[in-house]
Amino acid sequence: MKFLNNLLDAFNFVISPPICVLCSTLIDTSLCESEHICNDCYRNLPPAIESKEILNRFAVNFTNYPNPFEYAFSLFNSRDNHKYLEIIHYLKYTKYKKIGYFLGRKLGQKINNILKEGNIQIDFIVPVPIHKVRKRERGFNQSEVISESISIETGIPVGNDILVRNIYTQSQTKLDLEGRKKNVESAFSLGKDFGLVYGNNFLIVDDVITTGSTLFYCARILKETGAKNLYLAVITTA
Repeated sequence: MKFLNNLLDAFNFVISPPICVLCSTLIDTSLCESEHICNDCYRNLPPAIESKEILNRFAVNFTNYPNPFEYAFSLFNSRDNHKYLEIIHYLKYTKYKKIGYFLGRKLGQKINNILKEGNIQIDFIVPVPIHKVRKRERGFNQSEVISESISIETGIPVGNDILVRNIYTQSQTKLDLEGRKKNVESAFSLGKDFGLVYGNNFLIVDDVITTGSTLFYCARILKETGAKNLYLAVITTA
């Protein structure tokens, strides 16, 4: 059996060798944690920006509403170098789920270190939902993948059915701020596990934050339903 597994690994290496999505170098999987991001590129990811800087986006972009979030977690920053957004592109559009699991674990470790300080309590992790049609097209929800990995590191359960996306919206990528708001303002609703919302604290998870529109409208539903404290976590900021 071991011989067959080694043979299969060798075959897969020839057909689809582990290549870093950022620098295109061949990855030695015995030395790297990820099959898709080499150690050098991971170490050189632009450092995450501070929570208060992320939260300020909501104060600037949603001036008529109080900021729904208490704290923001992120792993790295892509705002000043969009080549790092290629990582998210590979996760979402080329079905490299292992990127999501790897970065989700790293983000989860960071979150867990902060949780150990005892100032933040989170009862459930809520992935930003995607429409069932898009999930069928893509094969998975990248926010669920990230959430599952955060859960492994923190022990916080994932509530995949607390929120649902009931409108198939266009991509936010090419829209301006007002277009982004309008695109997702009515896209979300409570799911079958809405009974978990009242009085609990939630971590809403997405892959990337730009204007914060998607996260804001997810948060607003939870707040209106009686959620206590809300936090957000993203792999990267753009």
